Amino acid sequence: MVPYLLEEEFELFRRLIRKHVGISFSSAKKFTLQRKLASRLSRLGHKSYLEYYRYLLHDKEGGLELRQLINAITVGQTEFFRHIKQFELLANVVLPQIVTQKKTTRKLRIWSAGCATGREVYSIAMVVDDMLKGEGSNTWDIKILATDIDTDALKFAYKGLYPRDCVQQVPSEYLRRYFKKGVGKDAGFYMVGKTLRKNILFRRLNFMHFEFSFKSDIIFCRNVMIYFDTEVKKKLIDNFFNVLDRDGFLCLGHAESLIGIDERFDLVGRSIYKIKK
Repeated sequence: MVPYLLEEEFELFRRLIRKHVGISFSSAKKFTLQRKLASRLSRLGHKSYLEYYRYLLHDKEGGLELRQLINAITVGQTEFFRHIKQFELLANVVLPQIVTQKKTTRKLRIWSAGCATGREVYSIAMVVDDMLKGEGSNTWDIKILATDIDTDALKFAYKGLYPRDCVQQVPSEYLRRYFKKGVGKDAGFYMVGKTLRKNILFRRLNFMHFEFSFKSDIIFCRNVMIYFDTEVKKKLIDNFFNVLDRDGFLCLGHAESLIGIDERFDLVGRSIYKIKK
């Protein structure tokens, strides 16, 4: 039986999680957090939530358990070509504009911020490679940064091995061109090929500790801001503004908006934004 999380205990964990990773748990999500915490208590053998809370505060393993808790509470729901209309805009509007602007430097930088298990970033990479094949993609300097706070999800993404039911949304031509069918112990799985993997960098990133600058032409940050309060959202978008090229694009999730968050962007369609001129 899952032990009951008292209101004062809920407040302690809610403040701790927001401080470290920015995720805000509303009162409606109390029992969701309770289940996640109870799982960690059971695994570690702690007898109470307060005992586990003190353990987190004085973790002698460099915050390893806090990372495990963060992995448990983050939501890694994703799929290939999720919200397909955005990928159509990427192929038909966004990339053609950027390719025209970058004809001289032939340098393209894309950031998948909150990449989860990798299906978004590999979808982006497929569209990019397909669109640039007529431009001589091997002559372009392409880097796609994939970041997430969940180390378990990142390991999965880096491996690039997906069961058959996960690749059903991948167009058959893309599946043939960019994946290898697993054999032996990997039968029933598909492995992302080297064509896509060679341009992708996987890194762990906590949005509350923005310690790098990856100057980007396109930033995908979809279905991430819904877990943050307004203060954290404003901080995140300000960081994106600072690393986004002035002619670049910011892609958010369909349930997300910059209204009341940041007025420096114009909506160009399907939750895709550009910095105002």
